[in-house]
Amino acid sequence: MKKTKLVTMLGAISLIGAIGAGSTFAYLTSTTGTVTNTFTVGNVNFDDDPLTGGLSESKVARDENSGLYVDADGTGEWTVKENKYEDLVAGEVVYKDPTVHMADDSQDAWVFAKIVNDNPELTIAYASDWVDVTDAYKTAQNLNNIDYKVYAKKDVISKSAHSTIFEEVTVGNNVTEDTTFTDIKVSACAVQAAGFASYTDALAQVSFN
Repeated sequence: MKKTKLVTMLGAISLIGAIGAGSTFAYLTSTTGTVTNTFTVGNVNFDDDPLTGGLSESKVARDENSGLYVDADGTGEWTVKENKYEDLVAGEVVYKDPTVHMADDSQDAWVFAKIVNDNPELTIAYASDWVDVTDAYKTAQNLNNIDYKVYAKKDVISKSAHSTIFEEVTVGNNVTEDTTFTDIKVSACAVQAAGFASYTDALAQVSFN
C-alpha cells in the first residue's frame, strides 16, 4: 500500500517537473526592420541660371519682310533680360514675352508677376492663363494706391516649368514723334502651393523686389 502511494506521488512530482521545464522554452518571435522618418524642408525657387535668373525673354529683331519686331531666339528659348525697341510707329504690335522659369528642384508654386507700365500708349496683351489680381493683392497686403499691376498664373507651376506672362505690346494710335516711353518692368514672386487652395489664398504671402 505504501509502495503504491509512493509511486503515485513520484508520478505527480515528475509531471509537475515536466511542466516546469517546458516553461523555460523560447517563444516563437519575429522582428521587422526599422522605419526611419527623416524630415527636410523643401524649397520654392526660380531657375538660378545666371543668364535667365528665373525671368527672361526672347531676343527680338525686326523681320526683314514685315518690318515688325519678332522672336529672334526661336520657340522655347528666352536668352535676354532686356530688349530695346526703336523707331516705333502708331498701331505697331511688338513682340515681348517675359517668361518665368522654375528651378529643377522647386516645389509646386503659385506664381505672381509685378508689371510696371507707366505708358498709356503701350497696351499689354496678357496670356490667357494669367489673371489680373491687382485689387485682391491690395486688399491682402493692406495697400491703398500702387503704381503697378499684379497678375497671377491661374494654375500651379511645377519644377522645371516655364510660363510666359504676355507676348505682345501694342503702340497706341495717338503717338507722335515727340512721344517718349518709360521702360516696362516685370518681376515675379513664387509662393509654395502646399497649404493654399488657390492663387488668391496665397496673395498675402507675395513679396516683390
